[in-house]
Amino acid sequence: MENSPPILVRLLPRRSASRLMGWLGRRRWPAFALQRFLRWYSARYGVKEEDLTQPLEAYETFLDFFTRPLRPDARPIPADPSLIISPCDGKVSNCGRIEAGLLLQIKNVWYSASDLLGCPAAAADLDGGSYITLYLAPGDYHRYHWPFDGTVHTVRHLPGDLWPVNERSVDSVRGLFAINERVAVLGHMTNGAPFAYVAVGALNVGSIKLAFRDVYTNQCCKRTTPLADNLQVRGKRGDEFGLFEFGSTVVLLIGKTGGDLTHWPPRTPFRMGDPIGHL
Repeated sequence: MENSPPILVRLLPRRSASRLMGWLGRRRWPAFALQRFLRWYSARYGVKEEDLTQPLEAYETFLDFFTRPLRPDARPIPADPSLIISPCDGKVSNCGRIEAGLLLQIKNVWYSASDLLGCPAAAADLDGGSYITLYLAPGDYHRYHWPFDGTVHTVRHLPGDLWPVNERSVDSVRGLFAINERVAVLGHMTNGAPFAYVAVGALNVGSIKLAFRDVYTNQCCKRTTPLADNLQVRGKRGDEFGLFEFGSTVVLLIGKTGGDLTHWPPRTPFRMGDPIGHL
């Protein structure tokens, strides 16, 4: 890993800066200023206004726009129930087999599923299965969804740093996804295979939200130990799973009897609902 993050990022108080961005995103700007900014942002990052549920003028804060829902027909779900769908808009960072408990970050650089999940037993259950890592860019839709039918039994909030998760940082910060703050959700698919669904925080991510459980990320008083909740929540393919307040990364892992997610080269783009694997 020859690259390194810019010196400003290395010196920046990343957690405090991220809380500031969250605060700014919630502020109400003068309407004319917000509208001009949203039009510039949409043009700059390729946001498709026809996918929105309301015109740009209707958003009251930048965060309202960033975490926007979409029209119901903007992300169609394939009828074939054997298909695993992309949980979000994004590009593939990496995917492949979980071998000896390891996932590929970049070429020749691996990190531990146990470290990512904060649970060696869950990682052992997933060994031999497959995973996909999806990066959400600034212009993407930032809600994420169930990729298959299943049941959640554990939510683990793991404290950590808030490095950026863009390509340069992935190339330069070893173990990035396992050292950033993250929420790891564990459960079982309807075919009985275990899965893990990890929402990874990043610089300027104000918070990570789940649709079925309150979690409180990037707090002023940083915890140093994981916090785990046990629950029973069922979800159907396409249901909302959660959202990012500003962009980040999703890592999806499934057990070896759950299907396959392995055949996508880095930078392959997906929209939520596109097929990414099969049961």
